[in-house]
Amino acid sequence: MKRRHQIVLFAVLLLSLTILSPSFDFGGSQSSEEGNPDRTTFPNQTSRGEDQHAPVEIVVSMTSEEFLVFQTIANQVADSSGVEIQLRNLEQDTFENVLESEFAVGDSGDVILLDGTEIQNYAKRGFLYPLNGTTLSKSLGETVIPLREMTEWNGYQWAMPFDFDTYVLAARSAFLTKSGLDTLPQREDQWIKLIQQASNAGTKLLSIDSDDIYATSAWLNHFEPGLAMNYMMNGEQGSLLEGEYQQELQLIEKIQPYLHLDAKNAESSEAFQQNIVPMTVMSLSRLLQENKTIVGDTGSFNQIAVTALLPVKSRSFVITTGSSETDGASRWIEGMTSAAVQLEWFQRAHYLPTKQDQMNVQSGKLASLFGKMDIKALLATNALPSKTEITYVPTGKVQQKIKQFIQGQISAIQYMNSIVEIRGLSK
Repeated sequence: MKRRHQIVLFAVLLLSLTILSPSFDFGGSQSSEEGNPDRTTFPNQTSRGEDQHAPVEIVVSMTSEEFLVFQTIANQVADSSGVEIQLRNLEQDTFENVLESEFAVGDSGDVILLDGTEIQNYAKRGFLYPLNGTTLSKSLGETVIPLREMTEWNGYQWAMPFDFDTYVLAARSAFLTKSGLDTLPQREDQWIKLIQQASNAGTKLLSIDSDDIYATSAWLNHFEPGLAMNYMMNGEQGSLLEGEYQQELQLIEKIQPYLHLDAKNAESSEAFQQNIVPMTVMSLSRLLQENKTIVGDTGSFNQIAVTALLPVKSRSFVITTGSSETDGASRWIEGMTSAAVQLEWFQRAHYLPTKQDQMNVQSGKLASLFGKMDIKALLATNALPSKTEITYVPTGKVQQKIKQFIQGQISAIQYMNSIVEIRGLSK
């Protein structure tokens, strides 16, 4: 009787377990999660297994020609690092607005190639992932110091510098020689000689895109004591109206009628190529890319004299806080900033490398490429411009006044007074 009782009790217990556990497999295994349509997941959790990853989405904004080169290199790096990527190239005119919209809804890409001046802004707003704890932490220390400083905020580093570009003042050596100069002009009397030479030849003297605030600021910075806005906006209030500023601004007024301004960058470059104007201000990458007709049989720009100007434009890779693929993103960025890729990118796209060792190598090659070249302190390890000089980009009213002054719409006195007024309003 007692034994029969036990059998009945066991049968009831087994039946209860079967009813309460419909997913129980008598074969000894649980039913798969895929077979349960009511399975609950955490937000942002995917149904992929631990060994599966989504493509790392990389967002950039480049010209179509530049993007083709970037795409080839990016895919090569992805293959070698075992990372699946998806590239997206946004229109340059809408890049910033698209990023703002996507950050606002938390739907940005995993990796973004940002202008160096924007990194701290996005980091402060919580949109970027700090790189200190990633595999990139070691190689961050190998980058050019001022460019790396642009990626720092609140004790962390938020980006990996990828490339940078400097604006240059370039002139045909024959024109300088005919004007009695051995180097590019530095003093007022040298500029007066060039103006006279251009006047005698019935040509403009220098081409510059007045819509390119980097180019115009770089050119203004060429004149001592430094007429770029970062100097003037930070200088002593009283010194802005002193004679040294007035003298240099009045010199620019004399040069202004001989400026070739009514064209965009491409046409300004063409004017220099065809010797319509003997001098130009443009980025080094554009000079190397678009003036191939100047290169002789020796493969050098031996007819051109060049000096580096400020400011510098730099770009860095960031990882967004919304990324679920930080490991893959870090490995891909590490490959893109390796010495081999930095060299290939410079050779094909003509942007300078951000790794200090590579930059030292390329600066030597650049010096041998041109007949006369003065890269000054820009390519020297211990004498690069300070962070404020590199990162300052005037906007709003200041940018408008620069353009008006370059175009001759306002005089030197009006320009100076407007800077004094803007400075007063900003305090």
